[in-house]
Amino acid sequence: MNKRFKKLVKVAYDLGVSDAAIIPVNNIIVDNSLADKCREPRCPNYGLSKNCPPNTSGPLGFKKILETFRQSMLFKIDVPSDILYSCENREVFQLLHETAAKLEQTAVTLGFTNAQAYAGGSCKRIFCYNYYECLALSEKDKCRNFEHARPSMSGFGINVGKLFETAGWTMTWKTDDNDSSTTKMGSVSGLVLIS
Repeated sequence: MNKRFKKLVKVAYDLGVSDAAIIPVNNIIVDNSLADKCREPRCPNYGLSKNCPPNTSGPLGFKKILETFRQSMLFKIDVPSDILYSCENREVFQLLHETAAKLEQTAVTLGFTNAQAYAGGSCKRIFCYNYYECLALSEKDKCRNFEHARPSMSGFGINVGKLFETAGWTMTWKTDDNDSSTTKMGSVSGLVLIS
């Protein structure tokens, strides 16, 4: 791994991620059926922001983007399942988007000038949940949270499960229900295209 990649991974750990891995972009599987799940069954955030379908370039557009990159960094943040799968998870996804944005900015300062970050979850639900509309989508103004909000990976058909396998990680894990001393965990993840 070259020096700049190592520095980016170190920054990811400094930001508090649970794990980070450099992955060649040819290991990123783009699956149209995953992006289709945004539409059917319809995600409650479908069409509500500039960063979610149908307002993104989708899998076809993402495949074209991947042609201009060779490497990426996948990162994950492990979270207790009872928080991740509760109505209180908005803060978890906000942290995920903010971390992705910081890593994108760090990559740019390291010389990866075209770095692009992606995260999980709808930016509308995360940052603008108390606003009626997405300003960027309505074209009335720029995004209220352009410095943090990143496109949703699912809308591009990014197969996160396969990326986890490539990195040697498990997607989620559970502990024995009889062991009350151990917390059940799950993961949220982000991706930064870097070179």
